[in-house]
Amino acid sequence: SLPHSRRLTHSTRKVQMASARMMAAKSRKFHGNIHKRGAVDISASLGKKNGFAVGPVMLGFFIFVVIGSSLLQIIRTASIGGPDMA
Repeated sequence: SLPHSRRLTHSTRKVQMASARMMAAKSRKFHGNIHKRGAVDISASLGKKNGFAVGPVMLGFFIFVVIGSSLLQIIRTASIGGPDMA
């Protein structure tokens, strides 16, 4: 039996190491990407920014709700006589 301190740090689980071929392939890929840093295709990034984040129907609905609710609030305030007369 191992001492108590050795039992806590000792693991019976096998640790599987990566193969040398896999490590070499990942290393080549990493070193190949090092030289590509900062080389971004400008046309690809600009093409995505020209589109709208929401569609025209959703934008129209949002404008309709905002303007409609503000008009209803103005009409309600005018018919009651103001916020302090409620």
